[in-house]
Amino acid sequence: MRRLILLLFLLGSFLQAKEISITTWNLEWFPSGNSKGIATPEIIAKRIADAAEVLRKLDSDIIVLQEVKDYEACEALAKAIDPKYQVLVCSAFKSGFGGIAGLQQVAILSKYPAQSCWSEDWKSFGKIDPPRGFAFAHLKIDGRDIAVYGVHLKSNLIMGGDKFKTAQLNILKRELAAEQVLAHSKELPKLIGQDFETVIVAGDFNTNRDQTDFASEKTLQIFAENGFASGFENIPLQQRVTHPSKGRYPDATFDYIFVKGNGLKLTKPSIYKSGTSDHLPVSTSF
Repeated sequence: MRRLILLLFLLGSFLQAKEISITTWNLEWFPSGNSKGIATPEIIAKRIADAAEVLRKLDSDIIVLQEVKDYEACEALAKAIDPKYQVLVCSAFKSGFGGIAGLQQVAILSKYPAQSCWSEDWKSFGKIDPPRGFAFAHLKIDGRDIAVYGVHLKSNLIMGGDKFKTAQLNILKRELAAEQVLAHSKELPKLIGQDFETVIVAGDFNTNRDQTDFASEKTLQIFAENGFASGFENIPLQQRVTHPSKGRYPDATFDYIFVKGNGLKLTKPSIYKSGTSDHLPVSTSF
């Protein structure tokens, strides 16, 4: 009897699903470090090396990046981290200035190949036109079908004019983007002909529940009401700062990894201290 119990225990351990880890990180105008996208080869090489060192230590199965210049920059970073990583998708969203590709793209890297992947612009609704869009990858890990969305929602930048009106418009753009990515995730079985055990939406959401500026915003609430969890729900602000205070801006939680799946056990997110970007990388596993 004892042998049977031991055998069943070992079999259960063997059959236990692999824990999957994921990191999201806004790399702040990567790799140049500035909004012009221009830097010396030495500066670019150092920023790639610095970011790679952090991501190598985290050793996540999936990496979702924001504010990366292009596929070439992502590929250089992937190689610098470890040859086992591959760039699944890097967006080429057009900028509002001249209709050329912007410098703040979204990318997904992984140790595992994609079953399918692409990027897609947000759809506008009247005058509400969210910038950029989402990157998507379908991964099969340990027999589990996983949908990964990478996002970088509208910033809180206000340049002149009616500040209150602009702030509310920024909120509406984030909410519209959140609703679109959720609608897309619900259509996935029809689009791909495949059910998904897990859906992940990760990136820079540029909002939080702590500041009065976002009191009316429902972006994060939209995910919670649709069965997603980030692991940050019951953690005090001091323990979940992903965008440290800079000038007049207070400490904030802008970066999230929302995960949805039946029976998932999401670990408490970890935040890695780094001076490589104005954001800190966030990691979790399930």
